[in-house]
Amino acid sequence: MRLQQRGRAAVQCRGKEMRAAVRPVSGLLTQHLYGEYVQDMLRLLLPCDAVMAPGDSVTVENAPYVCVRTRVFPGHIQADVRRRSR
Repeated sequence: MRLQQRGRAAVQCRGKEMRAAVRPVSGLLTQHLYGEYVQDMLRLLLPCDAVMAPGDSVTVENAPYVCVRTRVFPGHIQADVRRRSR
């Protein structure tokens, strides 16, 4: 299942479309942080110029998500998003 969730995807946020590397959220610390929602979570690796903040609505390959956490690194932005109902 993990290999199916990895790859590149079209992401839309704030009316702007960008490409992102998609990773499944895994690990004990992350499971503790997000609890029962961990199976509905994705980690997006975005370009440095991407603008995303917690609470933003995000579309990942036509599926609705909401951003719950962002971290800025020197080479990219990492965003954790949780799937939401339509």
